[in-house]
Amino acid sequence: MSTKTETTNLLTDEVARLRGLVEDQQELLNDQRLRLAALEAKDPNGHGGSANGNGNGNERHSRRELLRMAGVAAAGAAGAVGVTALNSLPAAAATNGNFILGTANDASTPTVLNPSIAAPTAANAPGLLDVDGSITSGATPNLAVNATTNFFRSVRGIAPITTNAGPSGVGIWGSSDAGAGVVGSSSTGVDFWAFNSGRLMQSALPSGAPTYQGGVYDTGLTTPAWTDFEIVRDQFGVAWIFMPPSTNGVNVPPGTGTWLPLQPGGAGAAGTTDSSGALFTAVTTKLLMLTGSDGNTFQDMMPDNSPGIGLTGGPDLVLNITPAFNCLAVITGNADLYTDTSGYNQDIGIFVSPSSAPQNIVAWKESGGSAGTNSPNAAMVQGVFAMTRGTAYNVRLKWKTNKVQAGHIRAGAGPFPGNAGLTSVSPTRLTAMLFITA
Repeated sequence: MSTKTETTNLLTDEVARLRGLVEDQQELLNDQRLRLAALEAKDPNGHGGSANGNGNGNERHSRRELLRMAGVAAAGAAGAVGVTALNSLPAAAATNGNFILGTANDASTPTVLNPSIAAPTAANAPGLLDVDGSITSGATPNLAVNATTNFFRSVRGIAPITTNAGPSGVGIWGSSDAGAGVVGSSSTGVDFWAFNSGRLMQSALPSGAPTYQGGVYDTGLTTPAWTDFEIVRDQFGVAWIFMPPSTNGVNVPPGTGTWLPLQPGGAGAAGTTDSSGALFTAVTTKLLMLTGSDGNTFQDMMPDNSPGIGLTGGPDLVLNITPAFNCLAVITGNADLYTDTSGYNQDIGIFVSPSSAPQNIVAWKESGGSAGTNSPNAAMVQGVFAMTRGTAYNVRLKWKTNKVQAGHIRAGAGPFPGNAGLTSVSPTRLTAMLFITA
């Protein structure tokens, strides 16, 4: 056998011997830890030598005495490393250690507790892992813990600090396949409280009414009843509320309830930048006039710029709407209409673009009497038009005569007061109210 081989074998044997020695010393250290813990916890009224040497009184020992009594000579045989380990015993449990009550416990890996059976039983129904926030755990009724701070917390979850561009921390995570991820219950207080920022966030659901049954129908009650009213948000931000079914106030079995969208409020500003809200309106109190109508083409309602009157501006009866949800728009126009030439009637129409209607006129009305002149006649037109979320719509109030025109047709009675001038005639208005459909 070569010298090199002999050296290798000797090294291998030496490594094995040292490994065994380390394992033996580790066993010895563990034994000393257990003995030391037992001695440190010794009843002060028990037997043994006292610290003051008089044989009675407080018999708890110093760390130095305990080390001696536990066999520090054996620790010395383990070398300097063993002595250091004994003098730096952990104050709390760490990874792979037992959980110690009343002190902080550290772990570098997750601690997972799985149920041994799939179905709940009388034994495990209270909870897989219960933390009872009462003085007499299990008593009926439990005595509440008197808190000296703002809140007594039976369970508190503290997430790691969220780093820049890093993953968000989650204090408490609840997950369920078909049940509730997190349940909060209070007798007369708040079941769930968003405390600091007040934010409540939901994942986006498919647009439109949810396809699943909402609410909870509890058949375990003496009289089965709905126990909650669920609210969800879809991907377009529309809030849907579940309305449990009822007949004359009596609950009926699940499957026939209704999801209804919550109608947002708020008025959209008039002009060219309307893009939010549910109510849009435009109005003018100027005297309006049309001349030269071909009896077929609807035109914008413009201020009377005829000689002697000379009003400028317009068109004022215009709405630009980009709804934030699919909806039905109830659009209404009203005006006091008249003509200065006998034999002509006045037509007003609601223009919406884009639309598939001829000239984009989705609704129209005819008003005015052919026999009279300069006799205002109140007219109102209304239509319901389906709008699609995110589409920009241009809505206008337009008018024409019923045949090729001679003379003028006008809108606006008055003025009021009588000396206010022709910019204070009766209002002509265009209004759209949006109602969510999905």
